[in-house]
Amino acid sequence: MGGTHGRAGAGSASDLATLVERRLEALRVHAGPAREGTVEAVHQARVASRRLREVVPVLGRGLDDITLKPLRRALRDMTRALGPVRELDVALGMVAALPLETPDAQRLRTAWQRHLDGQRREPVRALRTALSANRRRTLVRDLERFAAVRSASDDQTWRDALARRLADRAGTLRAHIVRTGIRYQPGPLHEVRIAAKQLRYALEITAEAGLARLVVPLRTLKQAQDALGHLHDLDVLLTRLQAVPGAAPGEALQHAAAAAIAELERESQALHGQYLRSRQALLRVIDTTLAVLVPRVRPPAHPRSRKAHHAR
Repeated sequence: MGGTHGRAGAGSASDLATLVERRLEALRVHAGPAREGTVEAVHQARVASRRLREVVPVLGRGLDDITLKPLRRALRDMTRALGPVRELDVALGMVAALPLETPDAQRLRTAWQRHLDGQRREPVRALRTALSANRRRTLVRDLERFAAVRSASDDQTWRDALARRLADRAGTLRAHIVRTGIRYQPGPLHEVRIAAKQLRYALEITAEAGLARLVVPLRTLKQAQDALGHLHDLDVLLTRLQAVPGAAPGEALQHAAAAAIAELERESQALHGQYLRSRQALLRVIDTTLAVLVPRVRPPAHPRSRKAHHAR
C-alpha cells in the first residue's frame, strides 16, 4: 500500500497537538480573506474547516474537559456558509475557461458570467455574517483550547475512535462504489466523491499521527476525488446554465450555448472514464484500510485487561 509502517512513539501528545494546530493555522490564515469573498481563500478556508470537522470528533475522544458539540456545530456552520460561494466561484472559473472564441460565444460568456455573479451576491452576504470577526475569534479560541487539552492528555481512546472511523469510511466508500457500478450517474458519483474525501481525511489523521506511511493510498484517493470533483462541478454548471433560458437570447447565442454545453458534456464523459479506471485501485485502498490499518490503529490492550479476559 505504498508503505504502511508506523514509527516509535506514534500518536504522541505532541503529534496530536501539531495535527490540530496545522489545520487551525490554515483556517486562521484564510478565514478573514474568505469573508471578503476572495476566491482562493474561500476554497482554503472550506478545506480547513472540513479537515477540522474530521479531526475534532476523533481527537476529542477521552477529553473530559472539552465539550465537543458547540465546536462541531460552529465548524459545520462555517463549512455550510462557504459551500455555496465556493460552488459559484468554481462555476465562474469554468465559464471563464470555456474555449469560446467567436463574437457570439464571447457574448454568451459575458451573459453567463453576469448571471452567475448575480447569484453569488446573496451567499457572499451570508458568508460575511457567518465569518464575522467575533465568530472567528470564538472559534479560534475554542480550537486553541482543544489543542492544548489534547496535548496535555495521554488518553488513547482517540485511537479507538479513529479505527472505527476508518472502518466506517472505508465501508461507506465501498458501498457507494458497488452501488454506482459503471453507470454515469451524477448524483451517485458525487456520493462516491464525498466518501472518498472522507476516507482520505481519516487516512491523513492516521499518517500525521505517525501510525502509518500512506503516500500511495492518499494519492489514489486524491486523484479519484479530483476527477469526481471536477465531474460534479461540470454537472452543477450544466444544471445552472441550462436553467437560464434568458441568459443567451437570440438564435446565434443559442447555437453557441448548445456547442459550449456539448463540450462540457464530452469533458464529463472523459472524467467518468478516468474514474472507472481508478475503481480497482480505490477498492484496494479500502481492502488494506480494513485488513491492515484498522487493527494497527487500535491501541494495544492494557495488560490488566488481557488478564481479566483470559480469567473469564
